[in-house]
Amino acid sequence: MADPKLLLAKRAALALSAAAALSGCGRGFTQDVTTEAHRRRAELHVSAEPAVLRQLDEVEARLLVGQARVRFWEELRTRHESVSAIACASQERHGQSIALFADRQRSQKDALASKNRVASRFDATSSKLVQ
Repeated sequence: MADPKLLLAKRAALALSAAAALSGCGRGFTQDVTTEAHRRRAELHVSAEPAVLRQLDEVEARLLVGQARVRFWEELRTRHESVSAIACASQERHGQSIALFADRQRSQKDALASKNRVASRFDATSSKLVQ
């Protein structure tokens, strides 16, 4: 049988040499992958840039259309409020004029009815006198 201390030393040396080899390989591999990833990102950035800019232009155009619609409806609301206020004032004056006209008609009707009552009483008393 081999000495356990010797086996342990061999295993440690093997592990150490494997770790050194892998660490050296890993750096080159990691650098290659990182460089490749950067290159791919740059290609995607360059190729995607016009598409992204086009999409941003479309979004901006939609936002501008939305703003124009909002301004349009706000202007319509303002105009409607103004026209409604004018219409209400006009309707109020019209209603007051109608009420005044109705009062005048009623007073003329009452005056005419009173005159007719007086005239009919006078006619009734004068016809009694004539007979």
